[in-house]
Amino acid sequence: MKAVILAGGQGTRLRPLTENIPKPMANLLGRPLMEHIVLHLRRHGFTSLMATLHYRPRAIRDHFGDGSDLQVDMRYTLERSPLGTAGSVKLGADFLDETFLVIAGDALTDFDLSAFWRFHQSSGNAVSLCLTRVQEPGEFGVVAMDEEGRVSRFLEKPGVSEVCSDTVNTGIYLIEPEVLKRIPDNTAYDFAGDLFPELLAEGVPLGAYVAEGYWSDIGNLVQLKQSHWDFLDGRLRLPLSGHQIADRVWVGNGARIAPDAELIAPCWIGDNARIRPQAKIGPYSVICPDAEIDARATVTRGIVMNNSFIGEASDLRNCIIANDNILEAHCEVTDESVIGAHCHLGRQVSVLPGVLVWPDKEVDSHSTLKENLVWESLLRPSIFASRGVNGLANLHITPEFAVSLGKAFGSSLGRGTRVTVGRDNHAFSRIIKRAFISGLLAVGVSVEDLEETSVPETCFITGFSRHTDGGAYIRMSDSHASVSVIELFDSDGLPLVRQTRRKIEAVFFRGEFPKVAVDSVGNLTYPGRVNERYLEHIEQFLHRDALRPWHDRVLHYCPFFSLAHILTELLGSSRIPGLGEQADERWPTSPVPYERIASAAELNHKIAMVIEKHGEQLTLVDEVGAVHRPQRTQELLAAAFILSAPADDPVFLPPDHPEFLDQLAEANGRPVVITHKDAGAQVHAVLSSTRHNEAWLHLTHYYLGYGAVAGALRLLEYLGSRNLSLHEFERQVPLSYRRSMSIPCPWGEMGRVMRELGELPEAQRESIPEGLRLALEFGWVYVLPSSDLPQLEITLEAPNATLLATLESEVNQRLRRVAP
Repeated sequence: MKAVILAGGQGTRLRPLTENIPKPMANLLGRPLMEHIVLHLRRHGFTSLMATLHYRPRAIRDHFGDGSDLQVDMRYTLERSPLGTAGSVKLGADFLDETFLVIAGDALTDFDLSAFWRFHQSSGNAVSLCLTRVQEPGEFGVVAMDEEGRVSRFLEKPGVSEVCSDTVNTGIYLIEPEVLKRIPDNTAYDFAGDLFPELLAEGVPLGAYVAEGYWSDIGNLVQLKQSHWDFLDGRLRLPLSGHQIADRVWVGNGARIAPDAELIAPCWIGDNARIRPQAKIGPYSVICPDAEIDARATVTRGIVMNNSFIGEASDLRNCIIANDNILEAHCEVTDESVIGAHCHLGRQVSVLPGVLVWPDKEVDSHSTLKENLVWESLLRPSIFASRGVNGLANLHITPEFAVSLGKAFGSSLGRGTRVTVGRDNHAFSRIIKRAFISGLLAVGVSVEDLEETSVPETCFITGFSRHTDGGAYIRMSDSHASVSVIELFDSDGLPLVRQTRRKIEAVFFRGEFPKVAVDSVGNLTYPGRVNERYLEHIEQFLHRDALRPWHDRVLHYCPFFSLAHILTELLGSSRIPGLGEQADERWPTSPVPYERIASAAELNHKIAMVIEKHGEQLTLVDEVGAVHRPQRTQELLAAAFILSAPADDPVFLPPDHPEFLDQLAEANGRPVVITHKDAGAQVHAVLSSTRHNEAWLHLTHYYLGYGAVAGALRLLEYLGSRNLSLHEFERQVPLSYRRSMSIPCPWGEMGRVMRELGELPEAQRESIPEGLRLALEFGWVYVLPSSDLPQLEITLEAPNATLLATLESEVNQRLRRVAP
């Protein structure tokens, strides 16, 4: 049997969901609304189908094709201009050579169409209308019937006083082919508004069949949500895919649900969806296929459509999240809000009730959306954060993104240049590295693939290889297991300065990458001996005699075999008993066991070194089991550098350094130079005033702490030359009482906030190159606009712990009055 699906509607009242798709393609339980209609038609024997298209026709054609995937035969007509319901059907007159059914592409129903067919066949009418009874007929076309079951009167959306019946037109008809002759060609003409009244006026009988069951034309967002809930309540008697694992709880094929996730009935989880630990899927929630709900996120009466990601600890309430969205951690989307397709909301974005976000928008972290977002995205100023480009793995940082970034980086360097690329041991980093390398090669840049290595080794090979013009390191974030990071370096193996980042970013956004001839693409090589070359270089600048007292007196906890090998080779260092193998796991999921490490150090009377952050961060545990966290370890490294370097050599310190380093430098005749907080600017400032080789080793590995292993070796060298234990030295270095915090501040408000802070009488700008310091009664405060998030990064220091707490309270009160 044949049927026509009217699929030309725009669905303006369903925007923003239908901004880029026709209304029949609106998502309902993970599949287009029209697909539910096609399957229902097939169940009742209508397998030869025609769809009338007008608005964005390709979306429907591409999805349904010839219909074979749904076991129907599908063909299409296209309205060049709106022809009305009857005029669009007339376009398929050659196909409609037998009795055919007409149904709207936005009509969700479980009517018994077979019974409707039998009614029509037995009545002998040329046209039969399928009607249903509703409580509020004024919103629909009312149809009155006579005693013989034929239409006697039409009334379109009557007022209260005009209502003459509760039976309304559902837009479902059975029509004989000869009726098509009455419809004019290429003319806007409707069934209910033109054809049927004319037939009625001529005395042509129109059959009226009152169907029992569910019917909704899904005219707006509220009705779309209600249709989902009706599915879950069983009011809509259509097959519900998935396996019912509990009363009114359905889970699709391939879905992965953490054992401690909570599913509260009624709810529906689609195929291949993922519900992570401690997530909560509340009642009347729908998680569509391939969507992911991260740990501790909550969805209540929410609809999360296909392939969307809901970040950690986010909270969705009575809202709709369209296809292919990314919501990062701690987002909140509230009552009646809708997020259109392909949007990206950063961390801690709040969407207030009733707000609609149009498709393809990006909203930066800590933003609050109080009104509809239609035209412009709310973005942070740069794709670069303080340590490279980062984003959610396989959602923001994708292979496609990595290829474009590789092309942009390669374009900024120029054809014929050479780049080194390293990665950590995560499987996703391998994928992104290969895509990034492909982008470089495509624009004519050759690549040395270092494969799995650490950040310090990658920087070393980049800085000391011949004819190398830049470097990159791909890793997973140290702070979040789902975030991928791509770090870029200059020819010295140092972080890029801001001017270079802007240049790369401009090329990336323009997408104007050079096209090189096939014989000019880059070459890919694998240099090898990375670990050995790094070890040989470190040995050149170490005094082995000073290290000899530490031989066999050091333990290590290090996830990188190459770095652990250096410690073993130079110090005879060994793994921490019973713990070393944990550091070699593919991707650590638990925190470092500091208590057990401290116990092992104290028991063996040895120093323990904990190497983290891909070889950059060092935590020291001294011989009596005292744990010195990275901030304290960095203070010890800086103090040792000041005490051991030649007099009159400048000391380069970041703006938020502890005050005792100033005093230590002054006591040792060392002038202090305050650098930018930005890592690249720091190191470049140092390199401009000293010899390259020694500056690179001292400053990027030892003094600034970018290489944990080399920095630890230089500290031990210093202690050995002075016959000091680590515990003794630490007691000689003054303690600092510092604390870091942040206060949210939108990007657009940062200039005003910094200006107002700079106008305070306590403000000090002259002595620092960026940010500002406030000299308050109980200590100092350093304020810097973040390059990673829309927030102010704040460092506090006070003379003691008690005053530090007082200072923090004062800063919170003063800054929050200024920041919005």
